[in-house]
Amino acid sequence: MKQLLKRLLITLAVVIVAFFALFTSSYFLLWKPSLQGKCGGRMFGSPEPARPRLARFRGEVVGKKLSIVQYRWLRRRFKAVGTTLSLARELPSTEYQGNVIRHSDRVGDVVVDKSGRFDFGDLMPGVYSLVVAYPGEAGVVFGFVIDPAARSTDVLIDASPAYYCNCCGWDFEPR
Repeated sequence: MKQLLKRLLITLAVVIVAFFALFTSSYFLLWKPSLQGKCGGRMFGSPEPARPRLARFRGEVVGKKLSIVQYRWLRRRFKAVGTTLSLARELPSTEYQGNVIRHSDRVGDVVVDKSGRFDFGDLMPGVYSLVVAYPGEAGVVFGFVIDPAARSTDVLIDASPAYYCNCCGWDFEPR
């Protein structure tokens, strides 16, 4: 009986130490840099970054919801199967009694399959908005410009839900 109790206490101690180590490393590698603005994410009150320019809109969608283990190298090993990409072309907005009314023309939707790849084909030059909806999560919006003179044609979209951290997902990277 004493042997069993001793093993149980050792196992409990190992679990507590592992949880503490995981939480501490997550704080120093993810949360703290994000709060300090060191992840490339936008800080509150900072200006909106320029929209990426692409010659064509195709690429790969990766990501997974991994709770507090949202390490970039790990979550990008998964294809974001079932993620919905909704694309709309932005049209000139109008102002009505002080309110700005935005107009857009829906281009199409793509649901990511097990390959993780997508291609919206040839798009007219202009400004576009993309809503990326990971299954069971709220969508996040990315903007970009289709410009035939641009060099980038592919993008990597990390659809991993990232509520607390700019380093943990919801990335749109032209390649």
